[in-house]
Amino acid sequence: MINVQNTLSAKELEKHKCPTLEMLGNNPTQVQIEALTGVVAYTTLEDGQCLVYARFEEDEWELTPEEFTKSARLSEHILRFSSIQSHTLKSLAKWVMWSKRQMGLRGSSLAVACKHVRSFLTWVESEPLRSQRDFDAFLAQEYVQYVDGVMVKRKGELQPLKPTSKMPRYFSLEAIYRHGRMFAWVKGHPWISSSAHEQAGALGEGAPRKTAEGKTLIIPDEVLKPLATYTKGYLDRATELLNLRDKLDAFEPTAKSVRDQPTQKREYLQSISDEFDKLNDFNDALLLLRDSCIFWLLFTTGMRIHEALNIKRSLRGKGGRNYRTETKDEETFYYIQSRSDKTHTGETEWIAPKIAIDAIKILERYSKPYQAKLEAELKEAKSQGNYKEMARLSEINNHLILAKSPRKKGAPITIPSGTTITGLRLKNLCAMAGVDWNLTAHQLRRTFANYVVHSELGDLRALKEHFKHWSITMTALYAANDDLDQELFEELLREKLFVEEEIFSDFFNLDHPITGGAVAEKIKEFRSNEENIKIYGSHKEMARAMKLPIRSTGIGWCTNDDDGCMGGGCDECDHGIVDERNVKHWEGMLIQQLELVDLDDIGDAGKKAAQDGLVRVEKVLTDLGYDYAAMKNELSNNNQIKSISSLD
Repeated sequence: MINVQNTLSAKELEKHKCPTLEMLGNNPTQVQIEALTGVVAYTTLEDGQCLVYARFEEDEWELTPEEFTKSARLSEHILRFSSIQSHTLKSLAKWVMWSKRQMGLRGSSLAVACKHVRSFLTWVESEPLRSQRDFDAFLAQEYVQYVDGVMVKRKGELQPLKPTSKMPRYFSLEAIYRHGRMFAWVKGHPWISSSAHEQAGALGEGAPRKTAEGKTLIIPDEVLKPLATYTKGYLDRATELLNLRDKLDAFEPTAKSVRDQPTQKREYLQSISDEFDKLNDFNDALLLLRDSCIFWLLFTTGMRIHEALNIKRSLRGKGGRNYRTETKDEETFYYIQSRSDKTHTGETEWIAPKIAIDAIKILERYSKPYQAKLEAELKEAKSQGNYKEMARLSEINNHLILAKSPRKKGAPITIPSGTTITGLRLKNLCAMAGVDWNLTAHQLRRTFANYVVHSELGDLRALKEHFKHWSITMTALYAANDDLDQELFEELLREKLFVEEEIFSDFFNLDHPITGGAVAEKIKEFRSNEENIKIYGSHKEMARAMKLPIRSTGIGWCTNDDDGCMGGGCDECDHGIVDERNVKHWEGMLIQQLELVDLDDIGDAGKKAAQDGLVRVEKVLTDLGYDYAAMKNELSNNNQIKSISSLD
């Protein structure tokens, strides 16, 4: 890459732009393409001048920051061609990328396409005899055989690439043929009566099929609970940690030797804190504070990484803000404001609980020193006429989540990349919380959607205290407000269908005991009828055919679709179903009734009500396959032990 600052007026830019296919008469020759020069990437500055980022003749094309989401690493902004040795093949690769760019491909999509074209061409050059052959179906088949033999490590085992990983590699061959037929090397189409999809195994008998539930894992409660507890602990300590940080930043070492100054700073830290002996340990704690805030933002809003990274600082007094509030029925709702680049949605909002707003406020204070450093770097870049650095810093100026390596002297202020957050920081959170889980940001989005659905069904069991706003049907809020993230709304609906289908599939499984009223009896009769199994093919298809409205009441499931349900009697109601998901509630009722039976001051009517309650609990637990007598004895013994302990 030619590392020279280059600004042009709009008029000059028109003269220096790289010619397009249309400008070359839609029929360029190989000679013309190999001789091409000119601007392929630029941005317009505030003063109207155009800053050149890349030229066709360069071996590295740096694309403009605005083409990428905030979660993209800076290294992803560069298309690299230097590993291709042949000038002809290098010109071919550049022409394919330039053609795709003219068709509207930008940013990460263009970078991925470049990577696969480059990989194919360097594979061609890696073997002398192969490099002498022409591009045709025979060479393409040899490449397919090579890709089929590539092994990657998944779940601790070496496995071949998935069809979804093979397809972009084969698309690159189709792109070479489509855009590079003017090159003498390109003799024919890569496939004879086939396609990249078919070559990758994405079509035909063995092709993978999409499932309703998708591939992204839902984080199990046994992972999420300790992770939430650990990260919440950092949010609770935020003021303490940031006060320490501010004191440490204000401390000025008096040692004349630069080498002795870190020692003085460490000794000062030890004098104001009993917890940290080393500066690195304290810096690690600050990073964990930042990461904990990001965790709660992603988990409680369903935002993607780049959407969280797009949140800006609140510029008080200047009209800028990153959230708003709204009161409905005496309850306050929070709406985080950011930008989504996934489907060019632009400015949008996400409903959030208070803990997400707390995380934003912590991040605002956390980022203050980074923002001050950014402003200083921006001022310096302006004084030096470093337009690219000015553009980069202006792009991230006043963003909420900023970063700088504490262990790399002179490291620039940046926004942490999505790869860093998912690949390193979220995994580090799991390790520090003592859970063995390969956590990703999209798992948090999927888990968020799953929690919303379970909350609306009424059976959310974990972390309920943070999600009180879900009790009024979040999907209804998203449906009614076009300013909210509509793609997330669609994801919530998909998750709702999946969860309801999962529950109903269990109801129709012969090995899944259920009890309740008329609807439960009808399901039990229907699922055991062999003729019905023949008609529907599976119990899952039965469940789909008999789909009913459903919501949790705690002690059971209500299938009543009107307002006539009074609650509390699902086991005896015509519309009620009880299954093993409700057993904990019935265990609680058993404990309650056992305690009531032992009381002497509730009268005969109270005693009878308690005995009737025990009969009711016995029927439900027995129907669900539990040993009622054993449970009763165990609970009675436990209560006696507690009574004796209380006397002691």
